[in-house]
Amino acid sequence: MRNFFATLCLTLAVCLPSVHADGSSGLRGTPRGPGDIDPKMGLPKEIQEKIGIDQKLGNKVPLDLEFKDESGNVVKLGDYFSDGKPVIFVPAYYRCKLICNRVLNGMFDGLKKIDSKFRPSDHFEVVVLSMDPTENPEHAIVKKESMLSTLGRRRSVGGWHFLTGSEANIKQVMDSVGYRFIYDEKRDEYLHATGIMVLTPEGVISRYLLGIRYMPTDLELSLVESSKNNIGTLADQIKLLCYAYDPHTGQYNLLVIRLVQAGALATIFSIGCFWLWSPLVGLFSGPKKGRVAINSAGLPVLDDQPKNVGSSNERQA
Repeated sequence: MRNFFATLCLTLAVCLPSVHADGSSGLRGTPRGPGDIDPKMGLPKEIQEKIGIDQKLGNKVPLDLEFKDESGNVVKLGDYFSDGKPVIFVPAYYRCKLICNRVLNGMFDGLKKIDSKFRPSDHFEVVVLSMDPTENPEHAIVKKESMLSTLGRRRSVGGWHFLTGSEANIKQVMDSVGYRFIYDEKRDEYLHATGIMVLTPEGVISRYLLGIRYMPTDLELSLVESSKNNIGTLADQIKLLCYAYDPHTGQYNLLVIRLVQAGALATIFSIGCFWLWSPLVGLFSGPKKGRVAINSAGLPVLDDQPKNVGSSNERQA
């Protein structure tokens, strides 16, 4: 019973402060994060239908495909899936004029707020893959250095990987995560949706986080779940009891009903303990308090056993 009560208290202590910890209750009710922009706005309907994110939760990305990292080294996608660490996968391209920068900035900003608990390289990896096959490692290294320098992430530089590759390999990966994009010759840019994916250490798609701003709670919980609890603490696992992932919005929503239920159980338990404890306190402490009260009044206290009676002469005297 004591463990049950402790669990309830810990649940409330973990969940309630997190409701406003990131400026959001989790009940956003919108398919995009606050402050997001709609990449389809102003585009013809036929183009809008060609871009987007088709969620393929549980699908596995092809880990044997080869790419080049920002240093020009040939690597396999599977090289970044090891040691039981989840991977944040970011579709983008490095010469993007607006949206890709917003996605990267939003992700970096969210991760910065949980940096004391989860840090790239130590707890997870970040893999950014360019959708533009004409880009090369020079574009990748310029983007990496500018982003990390601007956002002050030099100490965790080892956990960030900016890749480029062939059109065929890029398409296979993007198709595996359901990421649809097209190249607009008139605009000379790629039109695409906004969002990132969190993958398990085996390369399986675990969570989609949509939009261009990613709440710290969403990032934290998705990393814990995708790692299969290999990272995080008991408090993080308990917090998952208070939140539920909504694949339609790509966000974690606070389950208010669970908090209400936990609070009601804690209240009932406390009242029950009070009812049981009060009579016991009176039973064990009542006689002692009575004796103290009599003594404080200056009255004699009779012993339980009678004193020895004297001789008959003494009684007559």
